[in-house]
Amino acid sequence: MSENKVASLTFWQKITKQIFLIIWFFAKKLSPDAARHLLYWGISDKALATTPFTDPILNVSVLGKTFSNPIGVAAGFDKEIKYNDELIRNGFSFSELGTFTYKPNHSQQKTHFIPSQKAILIDSESFPNCGIINLGNKLIARRRLPHIVGVNISSALDIDEKNVGEFLEYLQQDLINSIQHVAPYCDFITLNLSHPGMPISSLLHNPTQLGLLLRELKLQIKKFAPIITPKLILKIPYDGQINVQLLSDVLLSEQTDGLIVSGFSASKVIKQTLPDPKIKGWISGQPLKDPSTELLRRFYMATQGKITLIAGGGVFTGYDAFEKIRAGASLIQIHSAILYEGIDVANKINRELSQILHAHKLKSIQEAVGQSCQLFSH
Repeated sequence: MSENKVASLTFWQKITKQIFLIIWFFAKKLSPDAARHLLYWGISDKALATTPFTDPILNVSVLGKTFSNPIGVAAGFDKEIKYNDELIRNGFSFSELGTFTYKPNHSQQKTHFIPSQKAILIDSESFPNCGIINLGNKLIARRRLPHIVGVNISSALDIDEKNVGEFLEYLQQDLINSIQHVAPYCDFITLNLSHPGMPISSLLHNPTQLGLLLRELKLQIKKFAPIITPKLILKIPYDGQINVQLLSDVLLSEQTDGLIVSGFSASKVIKQTLPDPKIKGWISGQPLKDPSTELLRRFYMATQGKITLIAGGGVFTGYDAFEKIRAGASLIQIHSAILYEGIDVANKINRELSQILHAHKLKSIQEAVGQSCQLFSH
């Protein structure tokens, strides 16, 4: 191919991207849900390809890996393993697939966009997904990629069908079945307790049983992936009733590798900020930013920085990311921001974050982790 033809191709790619962005801009105004589907198409068709922003100051070494920057894709964005790898090629440093249950879950999910709040409200009884038992070929097909990827797992078992003892026994086996299928193909496994309406989330208020479960899951992960063993991470929602100290003690005693705080919430206090506070569902996006940052700070202080914290909830700018890092986060996951801002949002955040770090004369992200917690400890 001649140089002129290459240049011409690049020119038309740029024109196509601009046309797509214009259509997407107006689609967001008219129908956010339609814009979401258009965005997914643009990602898979590479119509929105970007050049990743890089700066060594953004490198983060945690969980046995070196991340090129702290911004990753949260679970929930890609439940079919179609888009996350393309997002990593466009500036995100890691992604989390799922949430998946062992068997397919065909529950209904309604998604409401609240553009004035940069918020998303999800109304669902469970985690609709294709089931881990159907993921084998997709996971095998991408295992040679250099991307840092986690798999988010949960369980839809119903506590009402069994007594508590039987429920925990069945729950443990259900999660072990999932781990067996995914452990050889990922860098970390996230146990998701963030859905407020699911029985598994009751473990957040039963630290003894949660500790036993985490211990067993770590053993099983080692069993099914003994050479390159994925890390175990816990994901929780924003919940004002969580006993931070008690949960932190469990995580430390069971040597849990990480904690995600917190991409979703069903909190009535947060819903009061919405145009319709009585609307059903659990919220993500900007209304969650400040409350989840405060919860993150409390966990950093309670765990004394000994556990890798991953922040979710309302990050749209480099300054938002900087606030999360200063509150204790080493990594950050975004979901709502991708749907509102597009796939270039990771580059935008990283560019702004780089400028902030240099302006504060910091040499690395690690120097900023937990900075604001020092103010609260005195």
